[in-house]
Amino acid sequence: MGAVEFWVPGVPQPQGSKTAFVVKGRAVIVDKNPKLLKPWRAAVTAAAREAWQGRGQLAGAVSVCLQFRIERPVSVRREFPSVRPDLDKYVRAVLDGITDAGCWVDDGQVTDLQASKDYEDRAGVLVRVLSLDEGEGVGQ
Repeated sequence: MGAVEFWVPGVPQPQGSKTAFVVKGRAVIVDKNPKLLKPWRAAVTAAAREAWQGRGQLAGAVSVCLQFRIERPVSVRREFPSVRPDLDKYVRAVLDGITDAGCWVDDGQVTDLQASKDYEDRAGVLVRVLSLDEGEGVGQ
Protein backbone atom coordinates (compact mmCIF):
# COMPACT_ATOMS: atom_id res chain seq x y z
CA MET A 1 0.00 0.00 0.00
CA GLY A 2 1.27 3.46 -0.81
CA ALA A 3 0.94 6.42 1.50
CA VAL A 4 -2.52 7.83 2.18
CA GLU A 5 -2.70 11.60 2.52
CA PHE A 6 -5.67 13.77 3.44
CA TRP A 7 -6.53 17.26 4.68
CA VAL A 8 -8.89 17.94 7.58
CA PRO A 9 -10.07 21.56 7.54
CA GLY A 10 -11.03 23.31 10.75
CA VAL A 11 -9.50 24.47 13.99
CA PRO A 12 -7.50 21.58 15.49
CA GLN A 13 -8.65 20.62 18.98
CA PRO A 14 -6.57 19.07 21.76
CA GLN A 15 -7.48 15.85 23.51
CA GLY A 16 -6.03 14.66 26.75
CA SER A 17 -7.06 16.86 29.64
CA LYS A 18 -9.86 15.25 31.58
CA THR A 19 -12.31 16.30 34.27
CA ALA A 20 -13.57 13.80 36.83
CA PHE A 21 -16.67 13.98 38.99
CA VAL A 22 -19.04 11.65 40.83
CA VAL A 23 -22.62 10.95 39.73
CA LYS A 24 -24.78 8.72 41.94
CA GLY A 25 -21.69 7.22 43.57
CA ARG A 26 -19.92 6.45 40.27
CA ALA A 27 -16.83 8.19 38.92
CA VAL A 28 -17.33 9.85 35.54
CA ILE A 29 -14.35 11.07 33.48
CA VAL A 30 -14.90 13.36 30.49
CA ASP A 31 -12.74 15.44 28.17
CA LYS A 32 -12.44 19.08 29.23
CA ASN A 33 -13.54 20.42 25.84
CA PRO A 34 -16.18 17.95 24.55
CA LYS A 35 -18.20 20.57 22.63
CA LEU A 36 -15.18 21.37 20.42
CA LEU A 37 -13.37 18.02 20.52
CA LYS A 38 -16.29 15.85 19.40
CA PRO A 39 -16.89 17.63 16.05
CA TRP A 40 -13.13 17.84 15.40
CA ARG A 41 -12.70 14.09 15.94
CA ALA A 42 -15.75 13.46 13.74
CA ALA A 43 -14.18 15.58 10.96
CA VAL A 44 -10.91 13.64 11.24
CA THR A 45 -12.79 10.33 11.15
CA ALA A 46 -14.84 11.37 8.09
CA ALA A 47 -11.78 12.60 6.17
CA ALA A 48 -9.84 9.43 7.02
CA ARG A 49 -12.72 7.18 5.91
CA GLU A 50 -13.04 9.04 2.63
CA ALA A 51 -9.30 8.86 1.92
CA TRP A 52 -9.18 5.19 2.96
CA GLN A 53 -11.98 3.94 0.66
CA GLY A 54 -11.10 0.64 -1.01
CA ARG A 55 -8.08 -0.01 1.19
CA GLY A 56 -7.75 -2.68 3.83
CA GLN A 57 -7.27 -2.02 7.50
CA LEU A 58 -3.60 -1.80 8.48
CA ALA A 59 -2.42 -4.45 10.91
CA GLY A 60 1.34 -3.83 11.15
CA ALA A 61 3.67 -0.94 11.95
CA VAL A 62 2.63 2.50 10.68
CA SER A 63 4.38 5.81 10.06
CA VAL A 64 2.34 9.01 10.51
CA CYS A 65 3.15 12.60 9.62
CA LEU A 66 0.85 15.35 10.95
CA GLN A 67 1.20 19.00 9.97
CA PHE A 68 -1.12 21.16 12.06
CA ARG A 69 -2.00 24.57 10.64
CA ILE A 70 -3.12 27.20 13.13
CA GLU A 71 -4.43 30.64 12.17
CA ARG A 72 -2.21 33.35 13.64
CA PRO A 73 -4.15 35.70 15.95
CA VAL A 74 -3.95 39.33 14.79
CA SER A 75 -2.06 40.43 17.90
CA VAL A 76 0.59 37.67 17.69
CA ARG A 77 3.99 38.50 16.21
CA ARG A 78 6.03 35.40 17.15
CA GLU A 79 7.11 33.14 14.28
CA PHE A 80 5.91 29.82 15.71
CA PRO A 81 2.83 28.82 17.77
CA SER A 82 4.96 27.88 20.78
CA VAL A 83 2.04 28.13 23.20
CA ARG A 84 -0.82 25.94 24.37
CA PRO A 85 -2.49 23.73 23.30
CA ASP A 86 0.31 21.19 23.40
CA LEU A 87 1.24 19.46 20.15
CA ASP A 88 0.93 16.00 21.73
CA LYS A 89 -2.72 16.69 22.63
CA TYR A 90 -3.47 17.68 19.03
CA VAL A 91 -1.81 14.44 17.92
CA ARG A 92 -3.87 12.32 20.32
CA ALA A 93 -7.15 13.63 18.90
CA VAL A 94 -6.13 12.92 15.30
CA LEU A 95 -4.76 9.42 15.97
CA ASP A 96 -7.94 8.49 17.85
CA GLY A 97 -10.04 9.87 14.98
CA ILE A 98 -8.12 7.69 12.51
CA THR A 99 -8.66 4.69 14.79
CA ASP A 100 -12.40 5.47 14.87
CA ALA A 101 -12.37 5.44 11.05
CA GLY A 102 -11.06 1.86 11.09
CA CYS A 103 -7.91 2.60 9.10
CA TRP A 104 -5.83 0.53 11.49
CA VAL A 105 -6.52 -1.79 14.39
CA ASP A 106 -5.13 0.57 17.06
CA ASP A 107 -3.00 3.71 17.17
CA GLY A 108 -0.45 1.69 19.15
CA GLN A 109 0.69 0.52 15.69
CA VAL A 110 2.27 3.94 15.09
CA THR A 111 6.02 3.37 15.41
CA ASP A 112 7.15 6.49 13.57
CA LEU A 113 5.50 9.85 14.22
CA GLN A 114 6.35 13.28 12.90
CA ALA A 115 4.23 16.22 14.00
CA SER A 116 4.46 19.97 13.68
CA LYS A 117 2.28 23.02 14.25
CA ASP A 118 2.74 26.19 12.25
CA TYR A 119 0.88 29.40 11.62
CA GLU A 120 -0.99 29.40 8.30
CA ASP A 121 -3.92 31.26 6.77
CA ARG A 122 -6.04 28.09 6.61
CA ALA A 123 -6.52 26.04 9.80
CA GLY A 124 -6.56 22.24 9.82
CA VAL A 125 -4.22 19.28 9.67
CA LEU A 126 -2.49 17.53 6.80
CA VAL A 127 -2.23 13.80 7.52
CA ARG A 128 0.04 11.25 5.84
CA VAL A 129 -0.13 7.57 6.80
CA LEU A 130 2.29 4.94 5.49
CA SER A 131 2.35 1.22 6.23
CA LEU A 132 5.84 0.12 7.27
CA ASP A 133 4.91 -3.57 6.93
CA GLU A 134 3.93 -4.06 3.27
CA GLY A 135 1.36 -6.79 2.85
CA GLU A 136 0.29 -6.70 6.51
CA GLY A 137 -3.15 -5.17 5.93
CA VAL A 138 -6.27 -6.93 7.11
CA GLY A 139 -8.87 -7.54 4.41
CA GLN A 140 -6.71 -6.37 1.53
